[in-house]
Amino acid sequence: MFAYMLTSARGCVDEPKIYGPLRLADSVSRLYYLLKENNLINDESIGSIIKKIDEKKSSCMTDEQEFINMLDEVIDDLVMIMK
Repeated sequence: MFAYMLTSARGCVDEPKIYGPLRLADSVSRLYYLLKENNLINDESIGSIIKKIDEKKSSCMTDEQEFINMLDEVIDDLVMIMK
């Protein structure tokens, strides 16, 4: 996870601007699976958010607005869980 995040940070220096948000969303997904594999999280509502991220994260390369809409949707979902 450390290596992924640091190489992502370096990549963001030269990559298109939209890749920064992609890297952050992908980091959330990777962190979730790391926690799940180690039985540190077992929350279906968070799992549904991760599923949305995984399904749409690569859309940033073909349909930037779809990617942005996904981010807005999962943020709204997370807010509802936190309430």
